[in-house]
Amino acid sequence: MNAPTEIKVPLAVIGLGAVLFVVVALLWDTENLRLPIGTGIVAVAVCVGLFMRLRFVRVVTLVVVSVFALIHLLIALSDGAPGWVRAVSGLLTAAYLYSAVLVNTEPARDYLEQR
Repeated sequence: MNAPTEIKVPLAVIGLGAVLFVVVALLWDTENLRLPIGTGIVAVAVCVGLFMRLRFVRVVTLVVVSVFALIHLLIALSDGAPGWVRAVSGLLTAAYLYSAVLVNTEPARDYLEQR
């Protein structure tokens, strides 16, 4: 894969972030797995789109990563979650926002829009 780092880092963050979200949900509350599994499915679709350099994947990635960051921000700011869940969600919020910035840089744009 000859992708620039600006694509490889968001691929890793989106993929591993979804896996981490499912693992945290399994450890914290096994009854509420719909949202983590749903975000995992969407994350796989975005990762495949980034890897395959699909046409509108940059815009879709920005929207999806922003929604994921908002979900984790709400978890991090909630009172019902344990401290370790809030800390993990806070870190994932920052990682998703960083991924949005990286996907919006010029090397990533050139790579995704080049065909």
